[in-house]
Amino acid sequence: MAAKEAAPKIMLGFVVRQCAVALGHRPSPAELVEWANNQGKGRERHCLFGRPITVAEAGVILRHPGRPVTVRSTDPYPIFALASR
Repeated sequence: MAAKEAAPKIMLGFVVRQCAVALGHRPSPAELVEWANNQGKGRERHCLFGRPITVAEAGVILRHPGRPVTVRSTDPYPIFALASR
């Protein structure tokens, strides 16, 4: 039986940078919460981290940009699986 492939990881700093680009400046914890918890449009809104984050959690995220976190695709066919071909 083949070993299970590890899920891909990114650094939290990448997410913070995407927020900074959207806002035009480095986000405060409250701004990161608003941005991360309100992705998408209309009925397709979702939380970037899979659930709403709090201001306290956003503060931790901003203090540890080098921390790797597991990512998963929201597409029916995972993007990372297609990229490995």
